[in-house]
Amino acid sequence: MKNSLYGLITLLMVIFIISACNKFADPLVSTSTQSAVAKSTALASGNGLQLLASKYKVKINEPDTLLLSGAKSTDSIRWSVSPAGFDSLITQKNKALVFFKKAGTYQVKAADNGGTPLVVSITVIDSVYHPQPQYTTTPLTGDQITLVPHFYSNPAVDSSYLTFVAQTHNVYCGTSKLNLTDSLVNNTYAIDFLNVIQPTPCVIGSSPIGTVINFTQKIPGNLPNGTYPLSVTLNGTTYTGSIVATSTIITFKWNYNSGVLISPKQINR
Repeated sequence: MKNSLYGLITLLMVIFIISACNKFADPLVSTSTQSAVAKSTALASGNGLQLLASKYKVKINEPDTLLLSGAKSTDSIRWSVSPAGFDSLITQKNKALVFFKKAGTYQVKAADNGGTPLVVSITVIDSVYHPQPQYTTTPLTGDQITLVPHFYSNPAVDSSYLTFVAQTHNVYCGTSKLNLTDSLVNNTYAIDFLNVIQPTPCVIGSSPIGTVINFTQKIPGNLPNGTYPLSVTLNGTTYTGSIVATSTIITFKWNYNSGVLISPKQINR
């Protein structure tokens, strides 16, 4: 998926509002980082509160996270940035996500229950942030896959073949890849679901993911009438059935209600 940087940032804002960017479920900075920051003049503190930033020098459009440590979840926190007009600030109680559209020095403020604001200074350098995601492999443990069959026919080139759209039940980062292998040997269809390859960080939120499985590169340019074995492996379990093709319909003999599903079980040819 190729989006512009600004598209990624916009999506990041939306997902942060919906799911609070799981990042906020964990401390924004490590204990060692907090200890180091406590010695820095950039740290704002008072009345048992500390205003911490994960970074005090960032690039244009680089996300930065902040934490008003010591504040209670029931407190009313007021956040602000000065000078205003060049920032995007998204808040969730005592936590915030901010990024800046222009180089300069900014003060981020957080006031707890109407008290005196704590202030940290963040410098934005004249360089644009380009995130470089890392990829991790996630098993499909506990997941369920639904296969939606489709039949493609092009009389002009005497070509017809069967495809599946596979979709997970569990959610993953929206740009993840459902990793699998497929084969069609001696009129036997086989699919093996391996895992999910996810980017880190995830900037567009989580959802069920899908992929198209087609066997066109392994079959002749038509689907003859007949019965074809079908096997699908997921999490070490192999599910078996058959595909029955006639001149008008294709029926899937598939007796499973969990694990791997096929829906619908009959399509027009």
